Amino acid sequence: MKNILLIIVIISIHFQANSQFSKNGNKEITIATVDSMYSRSLKEYREVWVHLPDKVEKGKKYPVLYILDASEQFYPITGIVRHLERWDMPKTIIVGIPNKDRTRDFTPTVVPPSRGEPYKNSGGYDNFMNFMECELAPYLKNKYPIDEMSTLVGYSLAGLFVLNTYVSHPRIFDKYLAIDPSISWDNQVLVDTSEKLLQKNIYQDKSLYVAVANSTSVDSVRVRRMNDRHTQHLRSNLNFHDILVKHKKHLDVTWEYYPNDDHRSLIIPSMYSGIKNLFSWYKFNARWLFNTPKGYTAKELTDPYYSHFKTLSTHFKREMKPDWQFVNDVAFFILETHDLPKKAKAFLEINLHFYPNDSRSYFAMGKFHEKESNKKEAIAYYKKAIKIDGNIAAQERLKKLDK
Repeated sequence: MKNILLIIVIISIHFQANSQFSKNGNKEITIATVDSMYSRSLKEYREVWVHLPDKVEKGKKYPVLYILDASEQFYPITGIVRHLERWDMPKTIIVGIPNKDRTRDFTPTVVPPSRGEPYKNSGGYDNFMNFMECELAPYLKNKYPIDEMSTLVGYSLAGLFVLNTYVSHPRIFDKYLAIDPSISWDNQVLVDTSEKLLQKNIYQDKSLYVAVANSTSVDSVRVRRMNDRHTQHLRSNLNFHDILVKHKKHLDVTWEYYPNDDHRSLIIPSMYSGIKNLFSWYKFNARWLFNTPKGYTAKELTDPYYSHFKTLSTHFKREMKPDWQFVNDVAFFILETHDLPKKAKAFLEINLHFYPNDSRSYFAMGKFHEKESNKKEAIAYYKKAIKIDGNIAAQERLKKLDK
């Protein structure tokens, strides 16, 4: 309970301090634009809520996070994402999809109505998935600055939709968050299906986080021996967990059990933990090692840049580079403040690696050698800078060195 209250307080503070969330002319704080489109797959108009990051940069694109059950889940997840965007995840476009018939849209099979389960419609998963993949995604990419990386989040029946997509069509999204998914649906048909599908090696670069609550007040060991309807939900999730464990060698999966939460109280803490887990690769702690460079070798200071941005490139599905100016400033900070030329040079080599066609990279290395009284090397690098684009600063330095 303390953890839940803490998260709620964090979200509340964040909403107050970051009102985007944006202010309009009526002094109202808005967190999303309401958009809509007609779906041929569903034969109806569908509304979507689109939240953009603050200060969208011209020409820049942002990963997208789809949240199902938007009328209930959009507000907490927007606050959580906005909080995590500071350090733990990239700025993200959030797309909320309100429901029209969640049983129809989220369930993979048709289950006839029965006592206690008055389902009038079910089994519309394929149509809704087609709407998301073939209609909604292209529409949004054409209208908003959406990048290639995508995340899908769903709770309960929507969590069933998330798992069904991960198991059956992993290529569609990159990251999947299923919160207490209703995989007991239709006698746990998804669990049975996943046994065969998860054997395949088709889940490279896909991440899944599953959060499961203890809604039965029965411990996870004893519940496995039970066979009543009340415990079916948890038993199905435990069965799915066992299958994930079987194939863990080729799956990037985190399955987390919340023994002190129920089906409802689980939502916010698992959203926070799940999103942070799915983006655990994003935070670059080693970035700050330059503040105490004497405690590390040049390799320890710079190797993390190569590995981290390689990881970023894999997740973003495009080349990601460190900021040129930041790396350059660090190099000369280490040189001028700490007098550690070898370590400074190692940082300048980072820019040469990531920006081999940028004349600034060669000019900076020339400047470094000039400061170190290596005239021959300085001239060589200035000439390389000039050759790329006639770098004026390099020409001026070269004239002075030739005197």
